[in-house]
Amino acid sequence: MRKLYLKLLLSVFLFCAQLNFAQSFSQNFDDITTLSASGWVMQNNSSPVGSLSWFQGTSTTATPTPGPFNSFNGAANSYIAVNFNSTGSTGTISNWLMTPNRTLRNGDVFTFYTRKPTIGGGQTDYPDRLEVRMSTNGASTNVGAGATAVGDFTTVLLSINPTLVANVYPQVWTKFTITISGLAAPTSGRIAFRYFVTGAGSLGTNSDYIGIDQVDYTPYVCQAFAMTPSGSLANAQAGVAYTAQLTQTGALGAPNFMVTAGALPPGLSLSAAGTISGTPTATGTFNFTVTVNDASGCSGSAGYSITSLCRSNVATLSDFPVLCTNSAIYTLSEGFPAGGTYSGTGVTGGQFDPAAGTQAITYTYTDPYGCTYSVSKTIVVNPAITITAQPTGSTICSGGSMQIFAAASNATGYQWQVDSGAGFTDITNSGIYSGAYTSTLTITGAPVSLNGSKYRMVATGLCEPAISNSAVLTVKSAPAITAQPGAKTVCAGAATTFSATVVNATGYQWQVDQGAGFTNISNGGIYSGVTSASLNITGVTTSMNGYVYRLIATGTCTPAAATNTAVLTVSSTSAPTGQATQSFNAGDALSALTVNGSNIKWYASAVDAALHQNELPAQTLIVNNTTYYATQTVSGCESTSSLAVLAYNVSLGTEQAAGHLKIQIYPNPARETVAFTGNAKISRVVIFSADGRKAAEKTLNADRKINIQDLTQGTYLLQIFTDEGIQTVKLIKK
Repeated sequence: MRKLYLKLLLSVFLFCAQLNFAQSFSQNFDDITTLSASGWVMQNNSSPVGSLSWFQGTSTTATPTPGPFNSFNGAANSYIAVNFNSTGSTGTISNWLMTPNRTLRNGDVFTFYTRKPTIGGGQTDYPDRLEVRMSTNGASTNVGAGATAVGDFTTVLLSINPTLVANVYPQVWTKFTITISGLAAPTSGRIAFRYFVTGAGSLGTNSDYIGIDQVDYTPYVCQAFAMTPSGSLANAQAGVAYTAQLTQTGALGAPNFMVTAGALPPGLSLSAAGTISGTPTATGTFNFTVTVNDASGCSGSAGYSITSLCRSNVATLSDFPVLCTNSAIYTLSEGFPAGGTYSGTGVTGGQFDPAAGTQAITYTYTDPYGCTYSVSKTIVVNPAITITAQPTGSTICSGGSMQIFAAASNATGYQWQVDSGAGFTDITNSGIYSGAYTSTLTITGAPVSLNGSKYRMVATGLCEPAISNSAVLTVKSAPAITAQPGAKTVCAGAATTFSATVVNATGYQWQVDQGAGFTNISNGGIYSGVTSASLNITGVTTSMNGYVYRLIATGTCTPAAATNTAVLTVSSTSAPTGQATQSFNAGDALSALTVNGSNIKWYASAVDAALHQNELPAQTLIVNNTTYYATQTVSGCESTSSLAVLAYNVSLGTEQAAGHLKIQIYPNPARETVAFTGNAKISRVVIFSADGRKAAEKTLNADRKINIQDLTQGTYLLQIFTDEGIQTVKLIKK
């Protein structure tokens, strides 16, 4: 009756369960012949297959052979059993008892009772093993072929005495509970008992007898899901990373969140764990439904919305450089993020013209999500530094002082520089310099070494430095004598020059001391070049003997320089002595005249003798009644006075003639032609210059004339050759 009562209760329970979820079952094995109708399947894959499979339990009061134990509940034999006879005398037992096909879900609970006979003292325990396996292949009963195969039942849910150890398998009815887990989702499949013993059989070392009773399969009942409350979630910003976590309670195991209606803002996604994350790429309010389910097929849903807004102003402008009004066109690049546009006075195409002066620049940026931002900042433009007054070159004397001035607008600092031949370098306030950092540079005690140095000013300030033109400094020295004039010894009437060499001179003045002190000499008379470095004296007289000369040189700088003194020594020679009138023989030369003196020279006139010019050779033929002038030279000095000697031959008168003939010439002086008087036959006329050289030889024409146009101006002697002799006549050519 107890078993019937339990069966009635079971029927009611199953009916109720089927109403809720037609998955549960409870099996007490009152009659195992009805199992197949309930979807149970038995399969003996032992090797070898024995004489028995699964069988109805045997009570301890059964006759003629009582069983080892009674059922857990119900009738004494109301359990299912299996023993060593599943295989032969020896072998491997793999005997399967498969439950009905069900939709398996995580959380489903599978319970059963099992035991083996009680092993008394002195008895041997032959170890048994029972596996509970699961197949997720729908209604499949594939357990493979052979004792070691498992087919589709690859998942071991439970193994009792897995290593076949004696006295481990329960010897009293013991309840085992299995909760299904690890399924990705509710899955159609079966649970199976596998009596799996190696070394089994009637003669084996393992396998005895086991029973199974009161098997219950209880499907998991979904719990009520409690999710993050519906409504608006935290606002997002386009382009900014966003995270929101949805929560739930009620899911069995790990929940799985998904959007089942509507949509998240573009760029966001929902993870299975309920995390909304990503970076929105659009603005607006987005409504969506989230469903959470678990691996048991339970679920819950809630509606949400997220509003994606534009970010707070992302546009920035870094500081602009300080520009100047003369700076080049400036390309603007300070805006961030890149890709925006610039606007403002002086801005064109992303470039700013500094000529516009200080201005406010606006940077406008539109992000990929359509949001527009702007920011403004002032760009400062300073007035350019300009040189307003250029320095000018100066000339000073060595040791002198001077100032160089330059001016610049918009300058806050100055630096003077000097280039002495190796490039410009900065000047400091030291030595000869002061004011090196002002607009006026002062040079005190300038040395000659600065001559030719170049100076310039560098004006600095908020803008690019401005550099002035360079100014050349000329440093001059006082005149200096580098070569002194030397003493001179000259002959009276000669010319001489006193010279000196002077540097840094701009003016000269020769002076003479005639015994009463130095006085300036003026150009004129015997002097020339009195204001140059060389004094020329022409026609020195004996009265100048002992004169002292010097040069005074002046220049830009003082003092003037005076040369050493130079003495002029004049050597004079007196005229030779002798008779003032001397006779000669026809055909004699000047050397026939008698004069007392040294190195006698003859001249045709007193002027030529005084000037020592037009000297007559000593071989010059004497012309009767002609005065000749003689000088002498002593110690290199030729006398300026001369001895006048009249050469006279009484027998010739004023002419020489051959025989009784007397030939005269006319005109005399003559310019072009000369005519001859008389009737004597003239064969030729030989013309001698005053120095005795033959100048020409002529013959008379029909008019008894000769042409003298080819003769130069001067005095000539004509030798006239006739058939009666030679006659000499003096001719003056005009």
